[in-house]
Amino acid sequence: MAYEDFNLVGQQHDGSDEYFGVWGDGTYLFCACGNNGIRAYSFDGSNFTLLDTQFDGGDYRGVWGDGTYIYAACAGAGIRAYSFNGTNFTLLDTQFDGGSYEKVTGHGAYIFASCHTNGLRAYSFDGSNFALLDTHNPGGRTMHAWCDGTYVFTACYDAGICAYTFDGSDFTLKDNHDAGDWYRAVWGDGNYIYVASYTAGIRAYSFNGTNFSLLTTKDDGGYYMGVWGVGNYIFIACYEEGIRAYTFDGGSFTLLDTHHVATVDYHWVWGDGTHVYAVTNWFVPEGGIYAYLFLAPPIPSGYTGLYPGARAKMMEIM
Repeated sequence: MAYEDFNLVGQQHDGSDEYFGVWGDGTYLFCACGNNGIRAYSFDGSNFTLLDTQFDGGDYRGVWGDGTYIYAACAGAGIRAYSFNGTNFTLLDTQFDGGSYEKVTGHGAYIFASCHTNGLRAYSFDGSNFALLDTHNPGGRTMHAWCDGTYVFTACYDAGICAYTFDGSDFTLKDNHDAGDWYRAVWGDGNYIYVASYTAGIRAYSFNGTNFSLLTTKDDGGYYMGVWGVGNYIFIACYEEGIRAYTFDGGSFTLLDTHHVATVDYHWVWGDGTHVYAVTNWFVPEGGIYAYLFLAPPIPSGYTGLYPGARAKMMEIM
């Protein structure tokens, strides 16, 4: 196997609906599975084990956790908080403030829900109840948010990329940039902000606290759905084109590898510093959740992860 290649090491499909999101806490993996609800898995490097599934209504589109609770974005049903004890989910609260909840993320004491035509919402959760703190709607459809600890960045489908600050009570919109096409997902590596732009490819931005600058765009075909990365690598879920790996040098992208399981559509991507996980559709039994190793130089003898220090770097910027 060459350096900088994907190696598919695990796959599992459960149920009869699509997998839309994946996130993990370092021990367990959690998947948002549409009308099948939320699922918890373990993964031993070769095999997934389904630990529990819970469905409480709605269409589960996104999942994220803060280290204590697991939050699910449920289109048409709101935001939900769960606990998970390694065996079972327990539903703690649901809050619905209208609209279609697409994805969820957060930082510190705050949870941010991307709510399509209802914009970006901020919540707190005290272990029993959600409290809605603020909503900001820039127009278009807010599909996904990512927070670097200072700013909240949103991919707003037909309204571009937005940057916000949040002071615990109010959002402040710092800037918005729209280069056209449909902005689906956003992630940053501490230096640059990357956008999965549906039919236009991957975009790189810089942001100085006041203004965005579009640095470049690279389109290798297909539909760019989700973006996540670690260290020097950016991974894209590209629907019927599979999963792609890129590097970015500040001026241009380089496509390193693409992996696609035939007949499967890739929806989302996330990683834990050792494996990169992609979630896909349900139409064929080859779908579901995938685990990849992405081999990158230098690779010490016996090392099977991404590269030395990847997990530490990931924890700084996830």
